[in-house]
Amino acid sequence: MLDPDFLSALGHPARLRALVFLEARPASSREIAGEVGLSPSATAYHVRKLHEVGLIEPVDTRQRRAFEERVWRTRSRGWAKLAKHLAETAQRSNGS
Repeated sequence: MLDPDFLSALGHPARLRALVFLEARPASSREIAGEVGLSPSATAYHVRKLHEVGLIEPVDTRQRRAFEERVWRTRSRGWAKLAKHLAETAQRSNGS
């Protein structure tokens, strides 16, 4: 059975978009924010949730002005395929 925390982590569309983005290349929360269309602080919250369930991991840190920012990567592949499948399924169910 799938872990409820794992499923909950995938429950927000921005988190799946972040996983798809991180599948292509590692990125910071700030970079992910630009891709998913959320503020950096909201994105940092979602990144924390993905990290808590083990879907992403830090791979580097960068000095950015007065603080260090973490660089994240996904721990598995296939997120783009899942996102496409979910979008197609939603489109079919809305069109029926």
